[in-house]
Amino acid sequence: VFCNLDMDTLVTLGAQDIANNVGVQAQVFTIVNDETYYYPDLMRGMVVDGAMGSDIAYYTGSTTGTSRDNEKCSSYAPITWQVDRKCHKISASSFDQLCADMKSQ
Repeated sequence: VFCNLDMDTLVTLGAQDIANNVGVQAQVFTIVNDETYYYPDLMRGMVVDGAMGSDIAYYTGSTTGTSRDNEKCSSYAPITWQVDRKCHKISASSFDQLCADMKSQ
């Protein structure tokens, strides 16, 4: 969400401004050496293709970390979480591409 946000703007945001505009997406992959499972644009978020991204658990939560618990919540709450319930195959070269995309930012 904040990949291209300049520091001058970032420092003006309060915790609730951030929480209202941030969501977390998660998928679990088994990395395989098979280009059948190549997805070239992991940088754009969750892969939604066929079974991938079709069985999602949605919930509202907080950020994680050892300084927060059931008594002390994060100031960045609530965060919307979207978690793919299945493990999917993905090619190793998909992650090569993701790393290249991240380096070019």
